[in-house]
Amino acid sequence: MPTVPAGGLVLITGANGYIGGVVIQKFLEAGYRVRGTVRDPSKNQWMLPLYGPKFELVAVPDMYADGAFDAAVKGVDGVAHIASAVVFQPDPAVVIPPYITSAVNILKSAAKEPSVKSVSYTSSQATMLDAAAIHTASPYSIGPDSWWEDAKRAWTEPPSSDFPRMLLNYACGKLEAEQACWKWVKDNKPHFTFNTIVPNINWGPTASPENTGYGSSSGLQKLLWNGSALPVSMIPPEWWIDTEDNGVLQIAALTLPGVENERILAIADKFCYNDVLAIFKKYAPEKKFLDKVEEKPDVGTVDLARAKELMRMMGKEFNTLDETIRKFVVQMLDIEKRGVVLPETEADRMAKMTEEAAAQAAQG
Repeated sequence: MPTVPAGGLVLITGANGYIGGVVIQKFLEAGYRVRGTVRDPSKNQWMLPLYGPKFELVAVPDMYADGAFDAAVKGVDGVAHIASAVVFQPDPAVVIPPYITSAVNILKSAAKEPSVKSVSYTSSQATMLDAAAIHTASPYSIGPDSWWEDAKRAWTEPPSSDFPRMLLNYACGKLEAEQACWKWVKDNKPHFTFNTIVPNINWGPTASPENTGYGSSSGLQKLLWNGSALPVSMIPPEWWIDTEDNGVLQIAALTLPGVENERILAIADKFCYNDVLAIFKKYAPEKKFLDKVEEKPDVGTVDLARAKELMRMMGKEFNTLDETIRKFVVQMLDIEKRGVVLPETEADRMAKMTEEAAAQAAQG
């Protein structure tokens, strides 16, 4: 099956998101040209000087509409579909269907464009593992063939604004979206190579914090930086990856010969929040942080053999937690020095909602 050639044009959806922005940087550094999708290019002109002459913007106002990506895929060699509305809401009927629709839409559009050689879809570890195993620090073992089918109970459980219940909607949405992709590929046998990327917690700096803030899981490191222990209850210690390494695996999925029909686990290692705090203190000794947090370490195992092999094929090893968090610290110190006011993200709003719910519960 074909792969994206050196210097080829790659479409990256969700270009103004946390993961999308860093992945764009990695493709450009590797010599590829990039076309990024956003809802409204007029609100994202800051991206053009940031990424340079090999980057262009294209509008996809509604990625859930039929043919949403038809124009965006014209002339591209590869597609990295990263765009995903990380929305936490109580109603599964609001949350789940859009994940499925947008995922299949990109495949349908790519199938209409003869130039497309390879497509990847960014899924989530939430498709593989019951979050309860992490919250209770229970043993588990997952690998590329793992699916958390029980997440589909999101359709029948009573809706609730509790974070674990809304997280179930997210897990179900990503699960059914990825499964719908694999079914579509099996049924339609497109002319392009297809792989999925399955990351968990993505950490490290963002491409342009003053324009995007710290969205998705990157918001956890910002909360901890600002003295909040809330991340421990929201997403207890588990596994993580440097977003730049996620980008390396995105490149591998589109460009390496023989990599096809694979679920690539973009997962590097376990973390504890106290380890992150120690790194904060190491590289920002003048700043006051939490002394420590009460947490239980993750005791699960993840089959990373193929992911590590692909990283080596790309000439790299996974970054360490120290390397990744140090980059975040450098960026945060610069933000604070310049007095930058960061945009509010969904992660920020979710944290506020969780704090308010806890305060109400404490009041009886």
